[in-house]
Amino acid sequence: ADDGRMANIPKVVDVMSFTHDIVQGLTQKATDKGLRLTFKPNPDDGAKHVTPVYHVNLDNDHIREIVDNLTENAIKYTPAGEVVVDVTGTDDKVVISIKDSGIGIPAEDMPHLFQKFYRVDNAETNQIGGTGLGLYLCRRLAETMGGRIWAESEYKKGSTFYVELPRISTQDAAALAEEQAKQAA
Repeated sequence: ADDGRMANIPKVVDVMSFTHDIVQGLTQKATDKGLRLTFKPNPDDGAKHVTPVYHVNLDNDHIREIVDNLTENAIKYTPAGEVVVDVTGTDDKVVISIKDSGIGIPAEDMPHLFQKFYRVDNAETNQIGGTGLGLYLCRRLAETMGGRIWAESEYKKGSTFYVELPRISTQDAAALAEEQAKQAA
């Protein structure tokens, strides 16, 4: 029986290209608002870019939900300027960041950002709809995958949201992908 929730099925994914695809899917939304949406590792500038490969073996739907939500929020809370999505990493972590030149978050609201139903309530936000569930859900999904999420912000200057996920090696990724392909067949 499908209760609307996806089973947490891990799948090997290259976070760089996966995130790039999500960003491309939201570009029109940003453009319609007069914003620039840039995927930093591979900007659509016509030039060739060599990007590192960061693999994770996690629920792709969870990752998509988080990146989608954070990028849409960045667009929603940025009246002018740009949103920059980046992917970096270490040997054992992948970090996706979404930076905007938006309205920012007052310091007193920062500790509560990821709480259920919490919304920043001020003159800048009262015209912007929302339920206060998006960031809470992002935090829950990140933690479910063994990762974490946090934000840095300067009020009226913009915000950066970070999602850190456990990275796997290229060798492990190849072996797991092969195993997953066999199971699917």
